[in-house]
Amino acid sequence: MLESLLFFFAVGIAGELAAINRNGRKKIKQQAEMIKLLKELHERKA
Repeated sequence: MLESLLFFFAVGIAGELAAINRNGRKKIKQQAEMIKLLKELHERKA
Protein backbone atom coordinates (compact mmCIF):
# COMPACT_ATOMS: atom_id res chain seq x y z
CA MET A 1 0.00 0.00 0.00
CA LEU A 2 2.70 2.47 1.01
CA GLU A 3 4.74 1.55 -2.07
CA SER A 4 1.82 2.38 -4.38
CA LEU A 5 1.32 5.75 -2.70
CA LEU A 6 5.02 6.53 -3.08
CA PHE A 7 4.88 5.38 -6.71
CA PHE A 8 1.99 7.69 -7.61
CA PHE A 9 3.60 10.55 -5.66
CA ALA A 10 6.84 10.10 -7.65
CA VAL A 11 4.95 10.00 -10.96
CA GLY A 12 3.11 13.19 -9.98
CA ILE A 13 6.42 14.94 -9.25
CA ALA A 14 7.86 13.76 -12.58
CA GLY A 15 4.76 15.08 -14.36
CA GLU A 16 5.07 18.47 -12.65
CA LEU A 17 8.75 18.68 -13.59
CA ALA A 18 7.87 17.84 -17.20
CA ALA A 19 5.28 20.65 -17.19
CA ILE A 20 7.83 23.11 -15.76
CA ASN A 21 10.49 22.07 -18.29
CA ARG A 22 8.28 22.09 -21.42
CA ASN A 23 11.00 23.88 -23.36
CA GLY A 24 13.67 21.34 -22.40
CA ARG A 25 12.85 18.27 -24.49
CA LYS A 26 15.90 16.44 -23.14
CA LYS A 27 14.61 16.81 -19.58
CA ILE A 28 11.13 15.63 -20.58
CA LYS A 29 12.70 12.55 -22.19
CA GLN A 30 14.65 11.86 -18.99
CA GLN A 31 11.45 12.16 -16.93
CA ALA A 32 9.62 9.80 -19.30
CA GLU A 33 12.43 7.28 -18.76
CA MET A 34 12.17 7.80 -14.99
CA ILE A 35 8.40 7.17 -15.09
CA LYS A 36 9.04 4.00 -17.12
CA LEU A 37 11.58 2.81 -14.54
CA LEU A 38 9.18 3.58 -11.69
CA LYS A 39 6.41 1.61 -13.42
CA GLU A 40 8.73 -1.38 -13.88
CA LEU A 41 9.77 -1.19 -10.23
CA HIS A 42 6.13 -0.97 -9.14
CA GLU A 43 5.13 -3.97 -11.29
CA ARG A 44 7.93 -6.06 -9.75
CA LYS A 45 6.75 -5.29 -6.23
CA ALA A 46 3.07 -5.92 -7.04
